[in-house]
Amino acid sequence: MIISQQKRAENIAEYILYMWQIEDLIRAYNFDPDRINKELADQYQVDPDIKKDIRLWYEGLIESMKSEQIKSAGHLAYLVGLLDDLNDFHYRLIDSPHHSDYRVLYEDAIYNIGDFRKKMIVTDKMSDMEVCLTVLYGFMLMKMKKRTISEDTAEAIETIRKLVAMLSLKFGEFEEGSIEL
Repeated sequence: MIISQQKRAENIAEYILYMWQIEDLIRAYNFDPDRINKELADQYQVDPDIKKDIRLWYEGLIESMKSEQIKSAGHLAYLVGLLDDLNDFHYRLIDSPHHSDYRVLYEDAIYNIGDFRKKMIVTDKMSDMEVCLTVLYGFMLMKMKKRTISEDTAEAIETIRKLVAMLSLKFGEFEEGSIEL
């Protein structure tokens, strides 16, 4: 909860990736709130009231995932909505005459986004940002497992990482009201 609040305030993409990781952890713990509290929530060195809030946060996520029937796969509806908002913002930046810097990064990444989309064997319904974040999430998992990737793949991922980093920065600035589209 504490980390998620900080990530949401600072970087929308990191927040979504973090929440995807939390969803996977909840699944790995078989939706067992006692185990999650013991092995995750209780590890925080915080005030007891905050620790209680963290436990309740995990329990709320568990209940939401169950009620939304995403026990084996999928993402919480509010994360899907947030990803849709991020993708919409992505296209608005591309079309904006004020953000050519973003458009340049998109042009650098567009081939790689399409290539990863094909490799993932997904339908065309998967948005650009869903592809990008899925690639970054997969890369994060590979790093955690200490798996290597080819130099070409690393370069392709880097174009996507740069695009998502700028998108997140501009999204935050837009939410603050400091930039226009």
